[in-house]
Amino acid sequence: MLQDIQGTLAKKGIPTFSIYQVQITGLHKAHEGLRNKMSDFIPKLKLEILCPDNAGDTIIKIIQETARTGEKGDGIAYSYKIDNLVKIRNGDTDEKALS
Repeated sequence: MLQDIQGTLAKKGIPTFSIYQVQITGLHKAHEGLRNKMSDFIPKLKLEILCPDNAGDTIIKIIQETARTGEKGDGIAYSYKIDNLVKIRNGDTDEKALS
């Protein structure tokens, strides 16, 4: 699924993002088979994209349309505002720092 998301985002002009391997726990019932007596954590991937404010809804829609299987465990997409973004190399800020 990740390769499909990556390809679709790249076609829409979003070639760069970060991926983290994370583990979740809690009330999630979709992955009962992955749980065992040693651990209640379920492996997942977290995708993180920095983008201009006006692109967030579009990116979420792309990911939702590309990753949706209709099954439990498809994931959650959310966006939030970054108060201050500075490119270390040259001091560019905010949207200019994204390029």
